Amino acid sequence: MELRHLQYFLVLAEELNFSRAARRLHIAQPSLSQQIRQLEAELETELFDRSVRPIRITNAGQLLMGNAANLVNEAEETAREVRRAGRGEVGRLRIGYSYGGLYDLVLALLRRLRAAWPETNMVIHQLAEREQIPALRTRRVDLVLGRLTEPLSSDVVVMPLREERLIAILPVDHRLAGGKTVALADLRSEPFVMFPRRLEPVVFDNYIQACVAAGFTLRLDHEVSDAQTQALAIAAGLGVGLTGDHLALHFPELVYLPVEPSFTIARIAALWCDSRLPQSLAPFLEGL
Repeated sequence: MELRHLQYFLVLAEELNFSRAARRLHIAQPSLSQQIRQLEAELETELFDRSVRPIRITNAGQLLMGNAANLVNEAEETAREVRRAGRGEVGRLRIGYSYGGLYDLVLALLRRLRAAWPETNMVIHQLAEREQIPALRTRRVDLVLGRLTEPLSSDVVVMPLREERLIAILPVDHRLAGGKTVALADLRSEPFVMFPRRLEPVVFDNYIQACVAAGFTLRLDHEVSDAQTQALAIAAGLGVGLTGDHLALHFPELVYLPVEPSFTIARIAALWCDSRLPQSLAPFLEGL
């Protein structure tokens, strides 16, 4: 089936009149009739009942209508994306980011892109550490804002952004919430509310390493699946938490304090695969 045939079919299905449909399509009525006949011959069925006035769409035509509309819409969207790409723009941008924060980076990038490319369709994914590189290679995402946790192969481009420092999350009425920092050793007896290790194994191990350096072993008392749930659980008094200083998901019931001694848990970078990201996107990543 040709896309043109489907477009003609959809207009005729709306008008149920060859003359009006031909005028909308800016073609002669005999030409429209011929194009519809060609489509029916290819499908080996009649799409319109021409024995009545106005003409009626057949059951087969009804079945084709929904599928044809989807195909035409996808083709038109693809054409729009190609035109945008030709102008150096991005039609659809799929962005992945790590669990446990980086919200300020994602927010800053989205604001910059929206201001410059208001018609760009943004698709945002939160990805576990192990999913990020496979998601890039399979084109599930075009760009990842993530933590550098392993040596990367040559097909992955790395643009370093900043280091991530460890902070503690405490309920606002916690005994240690009044200071400007908190000694990590002072949290040794506290129950911890954290992501499970399977989501961010390298980063989680860095939390463990920081606690060991402070003289205790982190005990995961309450497991959560995302940063918002972690914040809610801590605000409810279930315990305290650790995260990176790019959390930027602040609840008024919580206090976010740098830990002492200062501890770097990860390096943050933008990641993408060779030739899959337009050069025009690079300036939006600078200074995040």
